[in-house]
Amino acid sequence: MKKIVRVLMPFTMLLLLAVSCVNNDKGKDYIKKVVLNQETIAVGIYKATSVNSVNTKYIAEALNIDGGIVYVTLTDTDVLKTKLENIDVIIFPEIEKGQTIDKLDDKVVEILKNFISKKGAIGLCNGCSLLLKNTKSQTLDLVDLSINNETPTETIKSRVRFNLTEDGEKIFPDLIGFDNLYVNYCSDFNITKLDTTNGNKIIGFTSDLNVKEPLFITKKYKSGKIFITNTHPETTPGMRWMLPRIVRWVYNKKFIAYNKKVYRPDHYSNELLLDQENQKEIEALLVQLENGKKDEILKAMDELQIIYPYGAAEKVRALLIEKNSNIKLRAAKYLVDMEYTFAIEDMRKLVKSEKSRKVKEQLYVYLLELENMTEQN
Repeated sequence: MKKIVRVLMPFTMLLLLAVSCVNNDKGKDYIKKVVLNQETIAVGIYKATSVNSVNTKYIAEALNIDGGIVYVTLTDTDVLKTKLENIDVIIFPEIEKGQTIDKLDDKVVEILKNFISKKGAIGLCNGCSLLLKNTKSQTLDLVDLSINNETPTETIKSRVRFNLTEDGEKIFPDLIGFDNLYVNYCSDFNITKLDTTNGNKIIGFTSDLNVKEPLFITKKYKSGKIFITNTHPETTPGMRWMLPRIVRWVYNKKFIAYNKKVYRPDHYSNELLLDQENQKEIEALLVQLENGKKDEILKAMDELQIIYPYGAAEKVRALLIEKNSNIKLRAAKYLVDMEYTFAIEDMRKLVKSEKSRKVKEQLYVYLLELENMTEQN
């Protein structure tokens, strides 16, 4: 079993432990969950065999926002050994473009379907293909939905504007009253047809006046709930909190409000369309970020933050150790603006080693902002 990525230590919280225990009689690994508080939700991030799952670390960091959620990654081996005994919600992340799951282990299918029928699941982008009916590859055969997974050759929508239905506003009441809402989009996974006569609900759709494409869909499967989206809230600054909220909805747990560090529905004010010219510009900016002079590096960060924020985040993270204070501080601000909590440990080390008192104080402010984005109650 994969180790638990995050463990909540306070005694008032539920603790999910990944325990690799060998029983001499049965010789199997298992997950043991010690219940200290019924509010804590254990999430399994499923990584199917023979394909590469995408954005799993971003999913994990988004779940970190909520102090009532713990998570673990799950392989087919883990599913077979544990029967998902101590998992409350399972997430199917995006699968790398061009890859498909040709065959699922029959026992894994049985365990997953039984689990979802009692608890629930979340499908992100083409990861939700596992939940669909009538596809070319083997699936769980649960949701009647038609898709088009061909990426446009010219212009790619990378961030889209969306609206919620009345049902969507019940899940995201925090978004009521906002005329313009934006979220990162799966351009190679378009929902083309949805049967709403058998319990499927569209709770959010694109704001395009000509084509209103479903973006957020829910379905009941026996006693369990399913949430499907062809967007990436986990990588959208200001909207990452939507993922832990969806987890709470699936598991029928009380919603909590998230603070202004992560709750920023008005962070973006426009859609993002990428074409070949944009791609060339991004490539040039990334080179400039690595090899440019001080002013060029600062300008590259400004522009990349607008058009390619998460894609450039790791390169920006590397700039934290730059000698130039302006570059160092701008990199720190970039990471805070992107809610890039992966950099918390880097920032802690940086604050400790920084010689300039003025720079140290500002870095400490940025560190506190990042730390306050996690484990909210």
